[in-house]
Amino acid sequence: MSNLDIFKKANKVLGDGNYEKFITYCSDDIKWENVGERTFQGKIEVLEYIGSTYDGVVFTTENYITEKEFVVELGQIVFEQDGAPKKSSFCDVWKFKDGLIHQVTSFVI
Repeated sequence: MSNLDIFKKANKVLGDGNYEKFITYCSDDIKWENVGERTFQGKIEVLEYIGSTYDGVVFTTENYITEKEFVVELGQIVFEQDGAPKKSSFCDVWKFKDGLIHQVTSFVI
C-alpha cells in the first residue's frame, strides 16, 4: 500500500471521528506539530489531542502532493470559535516511515 493510500484511509477515519482507528495508522513515536501552537508526541498524546479537538470539525481536502515519504494536504477547515463557525485554510505535511504516519506538521491560517 502506498503512502497516499494510507493517507486516504487514515484521513477518512479521522474525518469520520473514528480516532481509535486513526491512531492504528500512526507510528508509536508519532509527532504532531501545530505550528505556532503545541506539539504532541506519541500515540497517547496525539489520541488525546484529536479526541478533545476534532469533534465537530469539518476538513475539506482540496489537493494533495506526494513526494517520497511525504504527502502534503491542502484544504479548508471549519470549526466553532466563540459560538460561531470559522473557516480557515490549512496545509498539513504528513511524513511516513515504514508504512505508518510518523510526523504531521500542521499549518492553519
